[in-house]
This record gives sequence, structure tokens and C-alpha cells, in this order.
Amino acid sequence: RQKAGIYIAAWLALMMIYAAALYTNNAPIDDAVRASIANLLPDALLGLIVLRLPSFVRWSDDHRRFFAAHLGFLIAFVVAALAGWIVMIGVDSMLFMHRLAFHIPWKIIPFWAIYDILIYGSLAGIAYALQNAQELREQADRAAKAEALRARASLEAMRSQLNPHFILNTFHALVGLVRREPAIAESALERLGDLLRYSLRIQRDGIDEVPLREERAFVESYLDLERLRLGDRLNVSIETPEPTLECLVPTFALQILVENAVRHAIALRASGGFLRIRAGEADGRLRVMVLDEGNGDSTGERSEGSRIGLRLLQERLAALYGGNAKLTLRSIEGGTCADLELPARRVPEDEA
Repeated sequence: RQKAGIYIAAWLALMMIYAAALYTNNAPIDDAVRASIANLLPDALLGLIVLRLPSFVRWSDDHRRFFAAHLGFLIAFVVAALAGWIVMIGVDSMLFMHRLAFHIPWKIIPFWAIYDILIYGSLAGIAYALQNAQELREQADRAAKAEALRARASLEAMRSQLNPHFILNTFHALVGLVRREPAIAESALERLGDLLRYSLRIQRDGIDEVPLREERAFVESYLDLERLRLGDRLNVSIETPEPTLECLVPTFALQILVENAVRHAIALRASGGFLRIRAGEADGRLRVMVLDEGNGDSTGERSEGSRIGLRLLQERLAALYGGNAKLTLRSIEGGTCADLELPARRVPEDEA
């Protein structure tokens, strides 16, 4: 509404200036006002369409297509504006001279064509500038929200790994291993250290995305520690083709989905279950799936920590990718599938 008011005020001001210019050249005031309306109203009405063009022809599109589209729109705008101008002259003559006359002043048509081109260019430039400013504001808002959510996700992941039950179960298993199998106990302690170092690095450096390779290594360390508690009840299959490992994913995204499956499907069964992690890339999209075959229900009742983790992941996807990413949880035969889909992006070579 505010933009509409500014637009109307700008055209009214231009009409007043135009009428004043005619009046100072000895035109009667009523003729000057009518002439300003007849000459400028078509451009003002057509300008409303020009201001909407960025919604249909985006600057980020192919540049040849962009300029070709605007060349077509420009020609249509000039023709329509000139036709509207001639119609307005006819309407004016009918209303005030009581005769219908569509007089075409051919000599000044080139001048008005140039004027219409300038009007089109000015309005299109303003429209794209406003669109760019709006997108920059939205990007800044999403970046700020993503930063806040990343910090929360990092803290939630650290709390998850420092969960008293998780720590106690891990150390309880380690106590028995120290005497029986010290090499395995040492490896488990290294895995625990890997988890904490990764979490602290993400928190310290403010990292929002990491290559899937790093997230996979983090999850493997987490699963190795869970095996101390679950033993042979936890069976894991990870299928991440090499090209997908360089794709960027939100930090802790995979860990949240894996933890949800382990805690609320596999760990609940005496016989355990099978956890499958798969990744694939097609048509510029990365798809990561976590499937549990524990016959539990990782889509149903969850602990408060899991609910927070999944909700934070949903919010972070919205903050980082807008509507270009999604997370769905669905029941499948014998278990549950968490399906994460997002743009397949990689670290630029100059930053790698």
C-alpha cells in the first residue's frame, strides 16, 4: 500500500510539472492539465505491469533470455503507450470538443517513443533494484536465523553426546573393555574425543555446512560408541557414493536423524535392528536417507531432546535454503525412513 502511494504521488508530481511547463508556454490551464493527463496516464498504467516483470523474468536467469524478453516487453510497452496516447487524444476531443478525432501527430511520435523507452528503462531498473534489496534483506534474515539455529543445534548435539546416560553407558562399557580388550577401549576413547572435537570446532568456528564426508565420519564415531552399548543388536550399512561426499549438508543433520533412529527404533527391541544410510545425487539435488528396520516407530513418540533436534533441523533447513530443502519422516515396511533433500552444492575450489 505504501509503495502504491509513492507510485501514484510520483506520477501526479510528474503530471503537475508537465502541466506547469505547458502553462508557462501560454497554454490555458485546463488545456495544460488535460494534455498532461493524456500524455502521461498511459505510461503510468502500463508502468504497473513493468513493475511486476521481475516476478516473471528474473535477473539470475540466462542473460540472453533476460535481454531478449525485455526487448520484447519494451517494444510492446512503446506500442501500447503510443496507442494509449492516441486513444486519450481521441477521448479528450470527444469530451471537450464534442467531436471524435484520432489525430496522429507523426512528427513527435519518435520523441514520444524515446520518452517511453526511458520510462520503461527507469521503471524496470527501479523494479529490479527493489527486488534485489528485498532478496538481500531476506538473505540477511536467513543468515542471522541460520547462525542462531546453528549455535542451538551445536549445543543440542553436544548435550546429546554429553547426555549422562550416554556417557555412563559408554564408560561402563569401557571399564570392562580396559582389562579384556584394551585396544578396543583405546579406540572407543578416541572416538569419543572425535565427537567432542568436531562439536567444539563447529561451535567455535560458527560453521553452518560441512561436506557430507565430515558428517559421515562424525556419525561413524557416534555409531561406534553406540555399539559398545548395543553390541550386535546394531547393524549398520552406509552407502554414500564418492561424488556425494563433497556435497554440503547442515552440520549435525545426519547425526540427528541417525540418533533418532537408534534411540526410538533399534534400541527399543531386544533383537535390535538394521540401520541403513544412503545418499544420492540427481538433477542438482542431494538426497540423504536414514532407514531403520527395527520395527519401532521413530516417527511417533520421541524424547524431548529428539523432538528439539528434529525441529531445529527443520528450522535450519528453512533458514539456510528457504523453501529449497525438505525433511520428511515416513513409515515403511518394517521401519521408518527419514528423507532429507536439499540442493547439491560443493565448496568452491578456491575455498577448498
